[in-house]
Amino acid sequence: MVDQSAVLGPTNGSIDADILFIAEAPGRFGAGRTGIPFSGDKSGDNFEALIAHIGLTRRDIFITNAVLCNPLANGNNRRPTAQEVCNCSPYLESVLELVQPRIVVTLGGVGLDAVNRLLNTRYKLAEVIGKPQLTERFTLLALYHPSPRVTNWKRPLSAQKRDFRKILKIALSEA
Repeated sequence: MVDQSAVLGPTNGSIDADILFIAEAPGRFGAGRTGIPFSGDKSGDNFEALIAHIGLTRRDIFITNAVLCNPLANGNNRRPTAQEVCNCSPYLESVLELVQPRIVVTLGGVGLDAVNRLLNTRYKLAEVIGKPQLTERFTLLALYHPSPRVTNWKRPLSAQKRDFRKILKIALSEA
């Protein structure tokens, strides 16, 4: 079953956006419930703070997920499997063709894995985090996911704000 947040519409942002974010999957308290990517949970609150920090709104960007459904295990969110990412690849390819962003920002390893599949690349999050990668189609910037687990244990929100400022640097250098 495709989650309602997977349906393209104004809740994803502008199809004319230069910046496209690819997250993991709709969360059970966020997009899985609200139908709006990065909305209704702490990850969404963090994402809103991060884009606001660099002067962007949802109208300036486009947001989608590597996986269209909310993968659950025992009622909790779980990491999507490689097969689920593969199953959703045609959708993601269609989104990239429709939006044609100049910059693709992956949020977490699953988003990066999905882009790797489409580009036939093997970027590893730990190796390319925060380092722009030029591809034939767009500039890729892999960043950490703004989930509470990540902000509490791996990359605090203050550090993620510095990471998000790199998006503007890339946008300005390509203007």
